[in-house]
Amino acid sequence: MTEPTTRDRMITTALRLFRTEGYPATSWRRLVEEAGTPWGSAYHHFPGGKEELGVAAVDLGSAVVRRTVRRAFERSDTPAEAVRWWFDKAGQVLVRDEFRSGCPLATITLEMSGRSPVLTEACERAFADWHALLTTLLAEHGYQEETSSALAVAIINNIEGALLMSRVRRSTRPLDLAVEHVRVLLDAHRTAGSWLVE
Repeated sequence: MTEPTTRDRMITTALRLFRTEGYPATSWRRLVEEAGTPWGSAYHHFPGGKEELGVAAVDLGSAVVRRTVRRAFERSDTPAEAVRWWFDKAGQVLVRDEFRSGCPLATITLEMSGRSPVLTEACERAFADWHALLTTLLAEHGYQEETSSALAVAIINNIEGALLMSRVRRSTRPLDLAVEHVRVLLDAHRTAGSWLVE
């Protein structure tokens, strides 16, 4: 296994700190110290400073979610089983991090939406990528295109809301309930007509 590069360490550190402590609360000095990288090297890799690093962290967080979703569908026979596996994994991460983490992009999205056009665009692109992936995977399981798109929105909304409630309640119960809500939707629309969402 190759040693992570300075750039990689900066990005993974940024994702972890932005996820648990927030973007405004995490200083550039803290990022450099936590990553164990020299000042000059950090600026060499991210001449745009913290905002450029923030975009890279968002991209990494998005890739982690996409990889998890693909794995969930690859190892499951049905979309409902895939969603359960994905939501269960999210719950395990919450418990491991003592309910301080949640979605890798939620905190930075909530804090920086509208405040940083660059970060807002990166977050918007990430959620759009998740939606496109879920839409494709659901269509591969026989759902109509419009229905797949709408269900993908519902799945993302469910996990995002459930992760937030789980953090507040310090319990994975909201994730368990969200899994059941998604299962009902998937079952109800497997053979139904198109389901359009504006």
